[in-house]
Amino acid sequence: MKDEEFIARVRRHKPSALMPLIAQFASTRMQPDDWMKAGQRGLGSPWALAEIARVSLAYGNEHRKDATFADLVACNEAYNELDDPEVVEGYNGPVAGFFLRLCEQLEYQLPVRHELTRAIALFKHTEPKRALRVVRDGWDTELLGADLVTFIAAGQMLHIAAKPNEGRFNPQWLNQPNFDFLRDVTEPDLLRAAWARSYVIDASEFAAQNARPRPSAWRRYGHNPLLSRPAVSGVHDDWLIPVPALVVRRLSPLGLYYAGVGKWGKAFADDLGDLFEPYIGSHLRLLGPDVVEPGFRYGRDNRETVDFIVTLPEVVVLVEVKSVRPTAAVRAGSDEASTELKRMLNKGVKQLERADRLIGEQHPAFAHIPGDRPRVGLIVTLEDFHVLNSAFHRPLLDRERPDFPIGVVSAGEIEHWVTLKDRSPGQVALGARTAREEHPWPMGAGVALKQQLYGRKHRRNPIVERAWSVGPWQQLAAGEHGADQGEQSRPHREGRITS
Repeated sequence: MKDEEFIARVRRHKPSALMPLIAQFASTRMQPDDWMKAGQRGLGSPWALAEIARVSLAYGNEHRKDATFADLVACNEAYNELDDPEVVEGYNGPVAGFFLRLCEQLEYQLPVRHELTRAIALFKHTEPKRALRVVRDGWDTELLGADLVTFIAAGQMLHIAAKPNEGRFNPQWLNQPNFDFLRDVTEPDLLRAAWARSYVIDASEFAAQNARPRPSAWRRYGHNPLLSRPAVSGVHDDWLIPVPALVVRRLSPLGLYYAGVGKWGKAFADDLGDLFEPYIGSHLRLLGPDVVEPGFRYGRDNRETVDFIVTLPEVVVLVEVKSVRPTAAVRAGSDEASTELKRMLNKGVKQLERADRLIGEQHPAFAHIPGDRPRVGLIVTLEDFHVLNSAFHRPLLDRERPDFPIGVVSAGEIEHWVTLKDRSPGQVALGARTAREEHPWPMGAGVALKQQLYGRKHRRNPIVERAWSVGPWQQLAAGEHGADQGEQSRPHREGRITS
């Protein structure tokens, strides 16, 4: 299906009729299993609903007809039938871009608890590498309209409210007597300030921001304003939450990155990097106090080695930390994706390969690193690059030592790797390396850590748990029930947020 046909299908219906249906349907598709069930695969997937909502708000008008659930299903089916920009009849080029574009689906399948709490652990509980430039006292209120904990609590409240309220929320509910308990743990006016500044966009402002780009197979990979503010006002008496998963994205480090860079530019990105490296180091030290060595300088030119060297009984893991995230070109799988990936990751590849070579050559500076066990390299990124370790994408990185296995892993993968319970982290890292050696890909061996983590048992991550515990809803649950109820916690006494 052509993009113009998809837009026309959505535009048949006025936004005031279609948007509430989108929000209602999305509230029944909060978990991956909800949209991946047999017989309805892809029906109500968050990436499809986000695009339908965008087209409705940007291209629709109130002079169109009403919408039924069957109409929403038809819009969803039209989205699923959209032509890929490259993989069409007669196309003989590489398919790497196609799989990069599929990553939009994987972003909605990340563990929600870690995504909800990582920002607090990173910005509030991590000692920075050096003095920060803009992330100082009051930065969060200046950027977000409230302190970081309240900002995240405000997002959590929207996310939790979506399901019982069919994707709707109204801030006036906080004035009702059954919400008096809020003042025990937070200030309602701060929640309102966070919503106004960071979460809610009026339908007219959405239309102005998005404009009406000409239809094309690439259009849907452009920026969706819902990524920045995932609740919509001005369409219904209540706010509408078309895709609850986008609320989680907004309060994650990725959402904070874009907001911070938008206000302070490179200074904020530099501060984030100076926090991210020690954040990963704190997780690696959960493996044991004596197995992690921070990076050091060596040689006459005082050259830096990798950020961390982790010596485990089964394997030596060389770790390079890069606070990067997929750019628009990478997400779209466009012609610039390869250039962008090389810019962000090739320096880390070279640092890992150099350290591996020097250990193998028994360089004096590395003489204390065991040379009798296998080695793997990990580039740890702030956000998932998902399929970058696949056969199609490994050639996108320049490799000088293709026999040395290197994998690109996210902060979330590290958070889970260091808390393995049913198998040692060294065995899992070695298993990820062996899998690639048995089935070598072009342009170098790799490390598919994520695949090795599937189905494993984990201990609770104390860094994540500490960040989780500081939120007002978790404090409320702990006070009422004597213990943190984890992901079952709800910021209300009756068990539901309702009008």
